[in-house]
Amino acid sequence: MGLARYTLMNKNTPVLGFEYDLDAHQAVRVTRIDCREAAPIGMGDRRGDITKHDVNYWWRHRAIPASRAQIDRLLANLQLDSTLVLAEKSFGLSLSDRYWLNDEDHPQTWEAINFFDNDFSDDLGFLTLGQDGAGSSPDAPDYTRVSLSSPSSTLGGDLLKKWKIVDGKRVLLKAGVGAFNQEPYNEVAATALHERLMAPGEFTPYRLFVDGRRVYSACDNMLGPDEELVAAWDVIHNAKQPNNLSDLQFYVHRCERLGLDGAQVFTELAKMFAADFVLANRDRHYRNFGVIRNVETLEVVRLAPVFDSGSCLWSNVELLELPADFDYVAKPFKLNGMKPADQVRLFEGHFEWFSPSMLDGYPEQLAGILSRNPNIPERRIRTVVEHVERKIEVLCAIAA
Repeated sequence: MGLARYTLMNKNTPVLGFEYDLDAHQAVRVTRIDCREAAPIGMGDRRGDITKHDVNYWWRHRAIPASRAQIDRLLANLQLDSTLVLAEKSFGLSLSDRYWLNDEDHPQTWEAINFFDNDFSDDLGFLTLGQDGAGSSPDAPDYTRVSLSSPSSTLGGDLLKKWKIVDGKRVLLKAGVGAFNQEPYNEVAATALHERLMAPGEFTPYRLFVDGRRVYSACDNMLGPDEELVAAWDVIHNAKQPNNLSDLQFYVHRCERLGLDGAQVFTELAKMFAADFVLANRDRHYRNFGVIRNVETLEVVRLAPVFDSGSCLWSNVELLELPADFDYVAKPFKLNGMKPADQVRLFEGHFEWFSPSMLDGYPEQLAGILSRNPNIPERRIRTVVEHVERKIEVLCAIAA
């Protein structure tokens, strides 16, 4: 297939030009830098230089991860050798930012191709959400005629998910795993907790959504006009951490360097990790929280609202009978993680916003939400609620 000449664009702003090997699915040479400031935050080394290695690192994380469930079957059915091909077919477009690849030999415009303003087919989303039932569904699209132009081609994470247009809005649907299909209900339970601890705009509301014969979690796109999500990992990536700053202090320091108020960052992080503690969230890593940047002004305008809290409430444990079943490692802010209570203690002195009364009645509310799931036994719900009650007691003691 040979080489292509691409311009990495940030909406209408050219960022850099590079040559791309269509067979190896990687950049082979950066040919020019147009606007370094408009590049993804974290791209480039500490001196600001951007190489092909930086472009490829960003591009690999742009695609659906190879660890995604059922991805091998999807690629085999579509006769593709890499999930990067899916990203190529969609110009690398996403609904989490405004970056895209413009083919210099066949140039496009943002207005003509972006998924924020233009409709897209549900074909690929149908497949990436695993709705084809291994080819048995009568509604499954013909693999030879599937439209591969979709923002679902650049969705990260291991859970099955897709973007769908619902009443003109871009809505993210995520599936659960295993026999319990608990994760969608966990997202709703997390929203109920976030409503108690946070102000509107500080969290992303989730709801249940029936699509086909299965229940998913659903949330509207968190971004406003001309906004992009920047993962926490990109905020600290390629920046030198001073020896006198802990991992948490370093992240707050980096947010301050980007223009945010450090005290406000500490407070909002305290709210998120307090909620994560109550929910026993085992998957709050550096790529599922972050900041929001305006792509026109290039200013970081706020912390990203809390999102992606479904991997919690011990949904990955089958029986919940042994004490070890309730153990998990909290991340981030320490290499290889830490005990969950120790993570919350990092925010001592930043709980002026908290009152134990905020959590009055939450265990009962949680039980009501989980009881809507026909796949979860009543005994399991009681066990989960009992352990959440204990977590609330510990949180109140730490916050005091």
